[in-house]
Amino acid sequence: MKIKVRYFASLREKAGISQEEMTIGPGMDLRDLYLDLSKKYDFPLAANEIKYSVNNEYVEPNIPINESDVIVFIPPVAGG
Repeated sequence: MKIKVRYFASLREKAGISQEEMTIGPGMDLRDLYLDLSKKYDFPLAANEIKYSVNNEYVEPNIPINESDVIVFIPPVAGG
């Protein structure tokens, strides 16, 4: 399945890119994808510390990924 992944804030800095298109196998959920990408890019945040969005809607991390989904990983943002 082809999907698009977008990164914000500290995750974008760590990945060195703001988005990427990728192909994944069937049956993967958002948490699985985040954990795989966390290993690839050495993300410092645990899977339970971020928010997940699919196609512009906030969702839980156990949501299965579908063909052509646009996935966004949103880390906590500190203001001041």
